[in-house]
Amino acid sequence: MVMKTLLNEVAYAMEAPECLLPHLPYLLQDLPSLSGSEDDIVKILSEVGFPSGGTVLDLGCGRGDIATRVARAFEAEVTGVDGHPPFIDIARQSAKEAGLQQRCRFVAADLRQSLAKPMRYDAVLMIAVGPVLGDPAKTMSMLRTVVRDSGWIIIDDAYLDDGVPPSEDYEGYLGREAMEAGLIHFGDTIVARRTRSPAGRAFNALALDAIPKRAAALAELHPELTDAISQYVARQIEEVALMDGPVVPTLWAIQKTTA
Repeated sequence: MVMKTLLNEVAYAMEAPECLLPHLPYLLQDLPSLSGSEDDIVKILSEVGFPSGGTVLDLGCGRGDIATRVARAFEAEVTGVDGHPPFIDIARQSAKEAGLQQRCRFVAADLRQSLAKPMRYDAVLMIAVGPVLGDPAKTMSMLRTVVRDSGWIIIDDAYLDDGVPPSEDYEGYLGREAMEAGLIHFGDTIVARRTRSPAGRAFNALALDAIPKRAAALAELHPELTDAISQYVARQIEEVALMDGPVVPTLWAIQKTTA
């Protein structure tokens, strides 16, 4: 079995060749966030009753877009962890500019390190990170260790639409029934979900407009990266096509069962 390095996993989560990782802030600078789900996350936390002043762990926090939004909306204390240091630098600067540096702490590290510490957050977020922790049941086994009883786990992922036969094109996406069975494997409860969010569709449309333009400019600056840049853009187009087709992007809120 080949073990992935943290760099490998960051590249996988960002759907980018490793050589492009230093250039992601440039390529993505026109996007207001890295997932387009910050509005839905605030709404879903409000819906489930997340408390003012609560504590949040944001795993794979990227540039801190969601962390700062949640901190502002709920006067929350947010810890964001991401394996890509340039994103953490941006997150810290953004929090400072927003006057939220006292409530947002950002750490450049393997997110799994945060799951080994004896903390109990009111909510943990894992947004558009992919299966870095394993299948849904394995992921939940790790996430729920850092959430207090009756706290919430917010996961942004996707499932394969009903009636669509599995294939290599779908990268191991599970059907909804199997996906949700994994999410509640330990007796927790799905208390809210959002599927095919209009905000997500708008974000994808913006990404397909903005990223190719920045990619073309980057290729002029770094012609040696032209093939990798073309590969990255093609991957973004393919992923949006999947999300508009057989793969259903979904935001789940799971409440941890009381021990």
